[in-house]
Amino acid sequence: MSILDEVPSESKIKSLVARMTFGKRIFCPRCGTSHVRRSEKRYRCPKCRRPFSATSVSWLSGMKISHRQLYLLIVCWQRRIAFDTACSLCGVSAITARRWFRRFRYHLVYESPHLAGTVEVDEAFLGKRRFGNQKVVLGAFERARRTVVVRMTHNREQETTDRFILRHIEGRSTVCTDSAPCYEGIDSFFGYRHETCNHSEFVFGPTNLIENVWSRLKGYIRRTYHHYHKEWLPSLLREFEARINAPELFISPLNFLETSLVAVPTR
Repeated sequence: MSILDEVPSESKIKSLVARMTFGKRIFCPRCGTSHVRRSEKRYRCPKCRRPFSATSVSWLSGMKISHRQLYLLIVCWQRRIAFDTACSLCGVSAITARRWFRRFRYHLVYESPHLAGTVEVDEAFLGKRRFGNQKVVLGAFERARRTVVVRMTHNREQETTDRFILRHIEGRSTVCTDSAPCYEGIDSFFGYRHETCNHSEFVFGPTNLIENVWSRLKGYIRRTYHHYHKEWLPSLLREFEARINAPELFISPLNFLETSLVAVPTR
């Protein structure tokens, strides 16, 4: 069955978006009255005398694509469909698709976990230095819960790595790293149990899982987005992290919309 066959009708998606945005009853987002009238494709409050819609009061404000195109874009984004294929399926330009994918990442309701137990920590370089697009990424992987935290940094100095470890890993955990000087002293100064391996001697055992995370991350960016700019990297890392730690957010477009379209507060 084609992806297009799974997309509901335009009117069905519109009603679902309105219900997720307002709840059971449409009300004015300014004064809170539920005595609103339908005016063409919008609603109008007789008290405020201002029109509004289910999209204008949420992060969907300014949407110039149809609701079916929006739904299909979310499907392509959740299923990691290649960017060029997503553009042709949804009937939108590459600029439009990239803009909406950035919106989806920005409104992803997700918080990074705090890691404990045995945690592998490593750093990686993403992008090309000759194009001025290279950035350092620090990552930590907890073996027990199979959860990950990844963050973009400007360098891999000891102060930077110490701050990353203290912020995301609980005390008295076992931290496995390579033999880089930036990780020295985390056992004596911060109370972590520190295990190291020497990558220059081709010993990767204690950090094998975090090395696998870098392989998955680079492959995901390359297959889905083909390329990226360094200003997009923090949101791309947050999306990649959420896909590993909270896969339920990527089950269906309705799950994503339910968590991101919070009911409009009354005043």
